[in-house]
Amino acid sequence: MREKGFTLIEILLAVLILGIVMTTVYASYTGTFRIIAETKKDAELYGMARAALDRMARDLEAVSPWKGAFPFVAKPYSLLDQNFTGMIFRSAAHVAFGMEEQSGGVAVIEYIVEEEKEGEGFALYRSDSLSRDLKEDEPPPQKYLLCDRIAGLTYLFYDDKGKEYDAWDSDGGEEKQRKKAPTIVEIRMSLVNARNPDSPYPFMTRVYLPVTGAR
Repeated sequence: MREKGFTLIEILLAVLILGIVMTTVYASYTGTFRIIAETKKDAELYGMARAALDRMARDLEAVSPWKGAFPFVAKPYSLLDQNFTGMIFRSAAHVAFGMEEQSGGVAVIEYIVEEEKEGEGFALYRSDSLSRDLKEDEPPPQKYLLCDRIAGLTYLFYDDKGKEYDAWDSDGGEEKQRKKAPTIVEIRMSLVNARNPDSPYPFMTRVYLPVTGAR
């Protein structure tokens, strides 16, 4: 009578089957975890872009007059061989960051893109000051990071007749721009796509400025 047990071939076959099953399960789980991580990162980028565009829209919609005009300047500049536009204007959308800071008033708000010190792409900063003079060539007293990992950021400006401009100067620009802010500002922003650098994530919004000067 043969003793009960497993032959070497049976054991090897069982180990082989177990290995195949474990490999399949591992591949399935790692793929799932990778998709979850990528989805979480994408959601973070979309949330950051949505928050940045919403903040910019709030600021632009509250553009305010100052001494009989609507100060609004947007001029292009180059940064690391890439073109951006700095935008500065007066707005009633002042945000107080301290207990002692005045919570309301018409502030000078500036948006500027700078080189990202850590990580990929560029960084968009927002400054907000009640005491700053828009006409003076002075740096903002403080600025706050609004959005990072920026691959590109451009604006288009439209006057009350629908004419398109890529820059705006209410102080010394074209006749249609003097003492006025644009009627519509189109914001086009793209964020770095780490998985495919040649295809950044695109975002776009148009902001209507209700009151922008004499018609």
